Amino acid sequence: MEPSLEPCTPGRVVTGRAFPSAQIPRPAVASGEPCRSGAADTRWGDALSAARACVHVSARSADMRYTGSVSNAFVQSMAHNFEQALRLMDAALTDCPDELWQTDLWPDEAPTAPTPHGGLHGSAPWFLGYHALNTLDYDLAGEFEPWAPPQPFDDNTYGFPNRRFTKPELLGYVDWCRGRVRQTLDGLTEEMAARPLPSAHRYHGMLFAVIAGSMPLHVVEHAAQIRQFLTAAGLRVQPMPGDRGYTG
Repeated sequence: MEPSLEPCTPGRVVTGRAFPSAQIPRPAVASGEPCRSGAADTRWGDALSAARACVHVSARSADMRYTGSVSNAFVQSMAHNFEQALRLMDAALTDCPDELWQTDLWPDEAPTAPTPHGGLHGSAPWFLGYHALNTLDYDLAGEFEPWAPPQPFDDNTYGFPNRRFTKPELLGYVDWCRGRVRQTLDGLTEEMAARPLPSAHRYHGMLFAVIAGSMPLHVVEHAAQIRQFLTAAGLRVQPMPGDRGYTG
């Protein structure tokens, strides 16, 4: 079952805030998720721009090496972008202390609470991490095959978690998604990349390669939000590609 998600499109208003028209399109956001815009939110845009930059910075990856069937340079670039995005999320979740794990980034706009149809919605680091990884996991399947998240993330209602997930659980989900990316890209062919998404998918008709290319951006966005939240609280986060002073 597809997570309960709404596409993030330019000008769409969610919880009273409009998405800037120049924003890079994302795969999806959870219904009601605040996407911040305007001059007052420049600091969030700066953090996101820096984090997105890491996707394009040449950096070594000890976790993903693609060989064998994957020889296309474009697919190799996609593999690098996925790994940098997941590496950023791993760092953001690792750096979050226990006392902030359940603290909402936007307590007025998106406080953690049950949704009308079950499950929880909010803006705490654990929820943003879950949402980004769950969406990535689902979109890699693309409705071309049966899909269900691994345990314990199958404990959800229409994609909304029925409980708060722990840091070790979500770090495990990062590793799970690394494996899912590897499996998908290792088997990717021109024909598979050109397949339109089935009618059951929220982006039905879009080519699989198009949505696959944008998946890392959604992960980077939420990882950047968590990292900026931590630095605003006075905490030091581990430097990552794209950060000032990063040396590798």
